This record gives sequence, structure tokens and C-alpha cells, in this order.
Amino acid sequence: MVPTSRPSPDTPTEAPLTAPRAPGDGGGAPGDGAAPAAPGSGAAPAAPGAAPRGKRRRRALIAALVVLVAVAAAVAALLVLGPPALRRHIVAEARARGVALDPGAIDVGLGEIRLRGARFSLLGVRGLSGTVARATIALRGLSPAAIAADGVELTAVGIDALEGLPAWVAQHGPRAASLPLTTGRVRLGLRDRDGGPEVLALAEASLVRRAAGAVQGAAAPPPGAPGLEAGVLKQARVLVAGKEVARTDIAWSIGAASLSLGFGGEDAASAPLRAELRPRPSPGASIELAPTQLAAVGALLGVDVGASTMVVSGTFELRLAAGADRAALSEAPLEGPIALTVKGFTLPHPRELDGLLFGDTTTVKADAQISGDRRRIALSGVEVAAGALKLKGTGTIQRDGADAAIGMDLSGSIPCSLLAGSAAMAHLTGAVGLLARDLVSRTLAGSVAVQVRVDARASRLTAARVNPSAVLRCKLRL
Repeated sequence: MVPTSRPSPDTPTEAPLTAPRAPGDGGGAPGDGAAPAAPGSGAAPAAPGAAPRGKRRRRALIAALVVLVAVAAAVAALLVLGPPALRRHIVAEARARGVALDPGAIDVGLGEIRLRGARFSLLGVRGLSGTVARATIALRGLSPAAIAADGVELTAVGIDALEGLPAWVAQHGPRAASLPLTTGRVRLGLRDRDGGPEVLALAEASLVRRAAGAVQGAAAPPPGAPGLEAGVLKQARVLVAGKEVARTDIAWSIGAASLSLGFGGEDAASAPLRAELRPRPSPGASIELAPTQLAAVGALLGVDVGASTMVVSGTFELRLAAGADRAALSEAPLEGPIALTVKGFTLPHPRELDGLLFGDTTTVKADAQISGDRRRIALSGVEVAAGALKLKGTGTIQRDGADAAIGMDLSGSIPCSLLAGSAAMAHLTGAVGLLARDLVSRTLAGSVAVQVRVDARASRLTAARVNPSAVLRCKLRL
């Protein structure tokens, strides 16, 4: 065996080179490439937990650098694209979601893009366009992750604009809905025709989108079917011909086959006043008023009804008039039946008619024809029933800006025997009244012709003028 030479204490030796350590670094843990200190080397042992802390710091630093590099790369990519290419990229992203967009002025920030003065329309939806004062688009890489918009103005011209919305939702809704959207100061205006005056506006509202599952009464769509776009315009100012008539929540929902609006509630299906548009296969619409206190309806529509306790309900079905051109839907005349029920109201009458106008419910039915310019509604086949009194006639509703003039001519006949019997019961009671009613019903024949003229303004229904008249055609039975 060859003996191993050992250096003497006086012989100098070469120490291995080591990398400088950061202050507070207790040395590498096993596996970090640093050898453990040899026994007796004089080096102090590492403090417990020092090595894991150093490892975590390095990992956090690396992660922060990765995020910073990714954000810097995205911003650099946007800057490298240049204004023309960036504009094309934004337009293409919007078009892929069914929106034709003119971005307006573009500002690039860290992880976001800001638009000023943008204009847009929905692909395939005629007569619908809008502007956005300001919009901030948060980015995930080069793709939009969320949008915050302020000062959104949307204009719909004619009902053609509403007709195309269900088809747009069916085609583009799922992808458009997947992008989170928050809005402030939303305004929606409706015009009868291009260049015409604004008929209806919903202003100064905030838009809140809702998931389909959160809509009351909405069933979950079958697999593969397009979802439901729904939301509510919170506290919208309702303006008719430029005049504010109410401030209320207006809910909306758009499915593959219909568009629904609910006035006075956060859910279209449960709002007191509901409207539904069904564009296909044949254009049609329905308006439904759930049983509601007349005072609440008046406040919703801006109509003075006083402190009334009456409860009203009704329906109005609309369809294209016979022979109307579907291609010119915005100017086509419409027609359909109206049904209205008022509880707590009977026609003004003398006490002698109490026996005929029994109960507290009045019903009105009519066939309505709406002119192509939407300014005049002709009422035919009008039927008003209150107790045993039944009147028939015609009427008109003429729109005048935010107001409307209402006129009706009604007529009917009352058998003289019933009229005399009612008068007898009004003045005589008990057995005497019954005897008198039986006597006059046996001895009187003929009828009383009744005519009623009604003139009113929609804004002042409490001031309506009801002028009744009667022609007696009674005779004794011989």
C-alpha cells in the first residue's frame, strides 16, 4: 500500500473558489448545487428554514418577471402593430362577435385599450345603430377579456330593428355574452322612420345583464340551443315624444324566436306591463297588463288617474293588417283585438239604473287598426258591458305628441220592462218593490235607446267627458 501524502500545517493549499452570497443567504440547501460544510471547517450551520425561504424568493422573482415580460410583450405587440393594424385587429374581434365597429380614437395602455367616440351596429339587424362615448377593453394577451362602456346611445328605426334581434342572438349571442360587460349612462331611442322624430326614449339608465338561469320562468335551453340574452335597464327615464312620463326599471330578454320587454320590474316575465315581439314566421306582438292598481299604471305611463283604487288588466294582440307588405314592416298597418277589464268601475248612471248596472266590473272589447304612420288607431266592434247594460260602437285614438285624444260613440237598448223594474226597486224596498217590479215588467213593452259619447285625453283620464242620452220607446201591453 502506498502511503498517502498529507500536507504539513506549514504548506500552503489552494482554497476552492465560491460564488459570493447575498446578504442573509444561509447557503444552498441540498440539491441546490452547494456542498454541505465539512465537519470542523469552522463554518456555522445554516439556520432552519433559511434555504426554503431563499428558494421561494427566487421562484416569486421568476414568476413576477414572467408576468412582466408577458404584459410587456402584449403592449409591445400592440405598439408594433401600429395604429392601422391595431384598428383592423379591433374591428375583426368585434365582427367575430356580430358587431360592425368603427373604434373611433384608440389609446393603448398597460393591458387595456381605450376607445373614444366609437360607432357600432349589429350585423344583420336593420335600422339599429349606436355610439359609445368611452369604452375600456381589458386584454388577455391580444384578445378582449372584459369591456366597460360609458355613454352608450342606441337608436332603433322602426320595428324592423327589433325584428332582427332574435336571429342575431341565435347566431352571435353565446360568444357575445361570454365577454363580461358593464355599462353606465345608457340611452335607447325609437323612431318611426329614418330621419323622423323620436317617439320613445329610455334614458340615463344603467344596463345590468343577467344569466338565462336567473330569469324568472325561463326554462334552461336544450343542449346545443342558443341561450337567452336578458337584463334590465335600471331606473330608466321614459320619454314619449321628448316628454318624461315615468322613471322605472325596464327588463328585457331576447330568445331565438321572440323579444320581451317588462315595464316596472326587474324581470320581463313578472313585470306588470309586458310586451313581446314575435318576428317569425309571421310578424306579431302582444301587450299584456297584469291585474294592477290603476294608480300604479298611471304612474308608469304618465297618466293622471287621481287617487283611484280601481284594478285594471288587459291584452292587446297585434299582427300585420290584411294585404300589408311584410318587406316594409316599419310602415305597414297593424291590426288586432283589445280586451280590457276594470274592477271597481261602472259607467256613470242615475240610481234608477242600479238594478241594471249591478256589480263593480266593466269590460271593454274592440278590434283595433293602427295606421302605417302609427299616429291613429281606429276602433271597430267596440263592446262595453257593465252588468246587464251592453253598448256597442266605434272609436278613435289619435296620437298627439306625448298625449292622445280618445273618442267613442256607443249605443244600445234596454228593454222598458227591465228599466222600469230597476227604477221600481230603486225607490221601493222589500215586498212592495218586488211587486212593483213584477207589475211593470208585465205591463210595459218596447225599449229605451241609449247613446253614450266619450271624449278624453290620455294624460287626463279623470277629466273625461261622458255624455249619455236616451230615447224612450216604451208602450203598454194591451
